[in-house]
Amino acid sequence: MNAADELAASKWPTLLCIDDDPQISEGIRLRLRDYQVDVLSAYHGMHGFWLAMTERPDLIITDMRMPQGQGDYVVEALRSNSDTRQIPVIVLTGQRSSDVVQKVRQLDVQAFLMKPVRFDQLRPVIEQHIALRKRAEEWMADVEAMSE
Repeated sequence: MNAADELAASKWPTLLCIDDDPQISEGIRLRLRDYQVDVLSAYHGMHGFWLAMTERPDLIITDMRMPQGQGDYVVEALRSNSDTRQIPVIVLTGQRSSDVVQKVRQLDVQAFLMKPVRFDQLRPVIEQHIALRKRAEEWMADVEAMSE
């Protein structure tokens, strides 16, 4: 395995959380801190789209109602761009109106969950798109490799 392959193999998946409520992003980040995953946060739609373009996350979780770019606009912009088209998107929203539900169903998203969502409901949906390995597993693998 060459250096580039080793770097790619050691890179953790990246999750981008786009939500104007910092408690949502921070809650997801805290719940995932024990896993080998990098969590990026954006607090409005345009910032989230910019991070998606520059960081190319492996998964995006977005809210629907946000300043500077509603969630549906962000998803449509992601899907219309060849660099971000294939990134899986999970919509996480507190909006329960039938119009919003219908709008989300028309978007090309992988999942739609209603807030508040428990982590035991969110984790399996995340795991459909990125591997969540415990950080301790990485540490143990490093220890075993050094002892060989």
